[in-house]
Amino acid sequence: MDLAHALRMKFGTSPHEPTPQQIQLISLEVKQLHRYGVTLDLAKWQELVKKHCPSAGGWAYRGLDNSDLQALLTLALQATESRAL
Repeated sequence: MDLAHALRMKFGTSPHEPTPQQIQLISLEVKQLHRYGVTLDLAKWQELVKKHCPSAGGWAYRGLDNSDLQALLTLALQATESRAL
């Protein structure tokens, strides 16, 4: 599963969001918050995604949603680590 797809399914962004630039901004912010010990609960994730993806909450996708917050955290941290190399 990739982070863009997971965010799209979890937070109902448009099919064209999040863009690679939005993914980078979200990932960097998640990494910074995680580093400072901030708990990334559902409300915080919604705030971050809405901040960077204006369409969040405007789309609904049908089917089983297997994403969870821990998986999103792992994907976001991996996204920033792969860019740091």
